[in-house]
Amino acid sequence: MTQPAKRPDLQDNRRAIVRIMSHEIVEGLASLARLNGGDIVQLLVFTGIWTANTQHLIVGGRYSALHDIPPDSQRLPVPQHVLAAQLCMPADIVARYVDRLIEGGVVERLPGGLVVPTAVFRRTDMMDGSNEFYSRVVQMVVALRGAGFQFGEDV
Repeated sequence: MTQPAKRPDLQDNRRAIVRIMSHEIVEGLASLARLNGGDIVQLLVFTGIWTANTQHLIVGGRYSALHDIPPDSQRLPVPQHVLAAQLCMPADIVARYVDRLIEGGVVERLPGGLVVPTAVFRRTDMMDGSNEFYSRVVQMVVALRGAGFQFGEDV
């Protein structure tokens, strides 16, 4: 692995940045796991599905406002074996969690794979979770800047 080019005017703050990011990731995951009955593996499987469904929509700024949720017609199903590979999890464990999510009414199995329908994201608990996660990202950015991290091309 190559090291990033060092600019003499920037301090080496990588250790502080890793601590901040690690803390925020753990706090964010724990907070969002509450939406999944406190089960962090279920959260990962659920999040893996919906992010795969909408990954193609990230570019272009479409569907970026809190209440501007992509419709079902814009969600691309993810095959279960692809999901397991993306999550680096055994297929049988993913299958067990997918079955729970389907039984819970938050995931649907379609001919092309798994989808989290739009209606799930309109639920109050999901809106609250989105707001909470957004607040955590803002806190993380503030902490990163406080540690001397710079955003943009000047780094």
